[in-house]
Amino acid sequence: MQVREVMSTDVISAKRSTKLRELLNSFKNFHIFPLVPVIEENNRLVGVVSFRNLIDAFRSYHPDVLRLVPFLDEEDQDIFKIDVSEGIGDLVVVEDLMEHEYVSLTDDTLVEEAYDLMRLHLKEELAVTDKAGKLVGRIGVFDILKAVFRHKGII
Repeated sequence: MQVREVMSTDVISAKRSTKLRELLNSFKNFHIFPLVPVIEENNRLVGVVSFRNLIDAFRSYHPDVLRLVPFLDEEDQDIFKIDVSEGIGDLVVVEDLMEHEYVSLTDDTLVEEAYDLMRLHLKEELAVTDKAGKLVGRIGVFDILKAVFRHKGII
């Protein structure tokens, strides 16, 4: 079974110039912040924004050398203590938040391979492109689980 058979084609995406406020408002009726593919004008995938990117963007800067010191490599991020001004929603754009190096797959990838890739990279959701690199959907672990249940006759 290929990814195109189980992926969702109803995907909210953003452009590099999308403001943070606009991005967040796109998800006002959601209870989670999904993976957001970032596309260019021709619908070509150029990056992704995840919940972690939102948090990391406003995190205190720590040089990489501190990551080598035991017990200092990861601090708990208290989202209630993040110092963010109200105007930041119009100043920060997706380009500032997005991952330029990301994992995606093509719609002809086997579902088993997609699942292995998600496990390898610790991702719950991946953007799906066609062979030309244009965004065509997204696939999540739950999509794969539903496909397995469907194949087994449970649903």
